Amino acid sequence: MDQKNNYPLYVKWMDVTQWLLTRTERFPKHLRFSLAQKLDNLCLEILELIVETIYSSSKRELLQKINLKLDVLRSLIQLSHRLKLLADNQYEYISRELLECGKMVGGWLKSA
Repeated sequence: MDQKNNYPLYVKWMDVTQWLLTRTERFPKHLRFSLAQKLDNLCLEILELIVETIYSSSKRELLQKINLKLDVLRSLIQLSHRLKLLADNQYEYISRELLECGKMVGGWLKSA
């Protein structure tokens, strides 16, 4: 069994990333190479940082980077909602998921 699956943040983030990638591919063409690509890249960067944190002995700095990227992602999600690219229920869902992931990162930071 994959060691990463023992980390709730990793499991949750895989679901968040999958959900978001399926939404951004439906963004209008004129935003696909700017906003959608930035959202996709941030999700993937966070996933990469989570994996790196799992295997790292110095977790604090990596977790702080994840926190920062989560905050940027929240802002871009909010912008997407304002631009009517995400419906209200989609925005509520992803906001809750990002909040929960942020709490997981915070808990991990406290124990690191």
